[in-house]
Amino acid sequence: MAVTKKAKAVVDQVVGEAKETVGRLTGDRSMRAKGTVQRLKGQGSGTVQRAASIAKSNLEKAKGTVRSATQKATGFTKSAATKTRAKTQTGAKKRATTAKASAKKTTSRAKAKTTRAKSRARAAAKRATG
Repeated sequence: MAVTKKAKAVVDQVVGEAKETVGRLTGDRSMRAKGTVQRLKGQGSGTVQRAASIAKSNLEKAKGTVRSATQKATGFTKSAATKTRAKTQTGAKKRATTAKASAKKTTSRAKAKTTRAKSRARAAAKRATG
């Protein structure tokens, strides 16, 4: 709450009470009514200032909450994207490793078959010549 507005509200209340008291003591209804109006004006102004201050405070809290929620949401999104990327990379590495192992097995089998075929051919050649 602005200090000047708060001070003005307090001054209005005090001056209004003083006018009411003077009006009561002197019997002047007009002075008493003016004092009541000024006192109530000060009270209303103070109440409005307090309400505005509370509303501003709540607005700042809400902004902070929204900012925090946004940061968390984007952080989770980035985190999820990073995890997905890591899983994709891990999956690709696994597939590559599996393919490499499979290729090695196939190559080993092919070499073994070739070796067996060569030894069979040698044995058949020996039998035929011998």
